[in-house]
Amino acid sequence: MSNLENFSKELNELITSHIKKGADPQDIVDELTREANLIFAGYNLEIYLATRKGN
Repeated sequence: MSNLENFSKELNELITSHIKKGADPQDIVDELTREANLIFAGYNLEIYLATRKGN
């Protein structure tokens, strides 16, 4: 749980600092969404390929 709390705190601090420097919050959300989709799409592809290989 500690790692999750640390990650959450650090992410919040990073986002807050970018907003304070003038970054558009929507741009931050859009970038985080793109990055998350890239990561999860990669995992989904790996799972799909592993499943197909097993058949």
